[in-house]
Amino acid sequence: MTTVEITETVETEVRLGLPHWPAVPEPVDPSAATVLVLALGGHPRTAEVAGAWVREAEGRVPTRLVVADDLVTGHDDVAAALDAVRVGVRIMVVGPQHDVLLTLARCRAHGASGAELRAFVVDAVGPTDLPVYCAHCRATHRLHGEPGGTAVCPGCTRLLEIHPHHSAVRGSFLASDTGAEPDTGAEPDEQVAA
Repeated sequence: MTTVEITETVETEVRLGLPHWPAVPEPVDPSAATVLVLALGGHPRTAEVAGAWVREAEGRVPTRLVVADDLVTGHDDVAAALDAVRVGVRIMVVGPQHDVLLTLARCRAHGASGAELRAFVVDAVGPTDLPVYCAHCRATHRLHGEPGGTAVCPGCTRLLEIHPHHSAVRGSFLASDTGAEPDTGAEPDEQVAA
């Protein structure tokens, strides 16, 4: 007689279309040829995580730290750092979710692959500032909210639903007017004259 042991595994389901953030910062990849750490914003946890990554990496490989208090004033520094990276780099991004999402999209636009990117978000729980793409004015805005929530678009002033759909290429969540009727393609019913 053969005894079969059945084990049950429980997997945490990640909703499709949403970024998944680790609960603790990932370690530096030991196979990295170089490491670029991008520290975004002024949150105290950002400096703590960036410092730990730099200390871990600099004893093994050439390491560069770029600090950008915000994406506007730090734009040129981040762009120059991304222009200088080569094959084998590991780009490690830490900061608030809004800045991390847009920076990861920027890294991908510079040719970085998923294997070369690591990120840690310091404000991943609850409503936070998100990059949101409005389907009506077709612009990306910084809006405070969460997927499934609503916010007013500063571009077209519509009340938007922030959909649980994130575009890694754009670095933003999709949003549309909460009162918009879905387009079914069907013609409206004709009125019958009495």
